[in-house]
Amino acid sequence: MKLYNLYKSLILENVGNTIDQLVKGETTKDGRKAYRAARIWYRDKKTNTLEERYVFIYGVGTTKAGNKAIRAFQAYGGTQSGNSKWKIFLIDNITKIEVTDFRWYKPVDQVSGGSGIPKYKGPNQDNSFTNGLEKGVTF
Repeated sequence: MKLYNLYKSLILENVGNTIDQLVKGETTKDGRKAYRAARIWYRDKKTNTLEERYVFIYGVGTTKAGNKAIRAFQAYGGTQSGNSKWKIFLIDNITKIEVTDFRWYKPVDQVSGGSGIPKYKGPNQDNSFTNGLEKGVTF
């Protein structure tokens, strides 16, 4: 059990560090703030299924239930809820994360083809989290 707990803590540490980098973003050569999309492998605790999802991570925080989680727009991938829009993913259920080469520079509802996407309220107005998001993207 000790080895399992060590393995789990290493995975979660790597996931957490990667999420922090994604939320921080990067500055491009022309001075714009850019963020990268990610592929995550998420385990649904109710069905115990592991599915790949393509997401744009907007922030990280603590849910009202006390769980560390991310707020993300899911562009593609499996979903039990049938909702492939704005979601909360518990960090403990992310088994793997890969940063993609795709960069985004503005909110997903403002990109070409994004007119049907509901606008994100913002990190301080996300009432799914205790006191909003602790870290979030800025435009």
